[in-house]
Amino acid sequence: MPPVVRRLPAYEPPVGMPAVIPRPRPRPVWVPVPEPPSPELDAARLVWVVLEVLDGRRSRRLLREVAVPGLAARLGGTVRVRATRMVRAPRVCHPSRFVAEISVTILREGRAFAVAARAEHRSGRWWLTTFSVLE
Repeated sequence: MPPVVRRLPAYEPPVGMPAVIPRPRPRPVWVPVPEPPSPELDAARLVWVVLEVLDGRRSRRLLREVAVPGLAARLGGTVRVRATRMVRAPRVCHPSRFVAEISVTILREGRAFAVAARAEHRSGRWWLTTFSVLE
């Protein structure tokens, strides 16, 4: 079968007509999908449970409910009888959706101390992975 030859459409504007230059289409703007909010975190409760255990007012077994096993064992060995109270509500920073960094100021034996903690959301719960009283 012989090849079929077709006539091309005119590509020159007609004589006497202004040339219409097509404008480029605007590029779509990329909008990132917003990250869903972090799961609900009760930072004050997590920190307060640990402080009550460290002060000897609660059982060491409670640490297993709020902290990862290695941290619970380490904190369980530092229990002393003393009185602690929080000065202000904890400040929480979320470096990512499932991680929270917590800081709070406490009063213990007439002195002010800072507490720094890190919590991670695993298996539907927040777990403390790091807890430190900065003296």
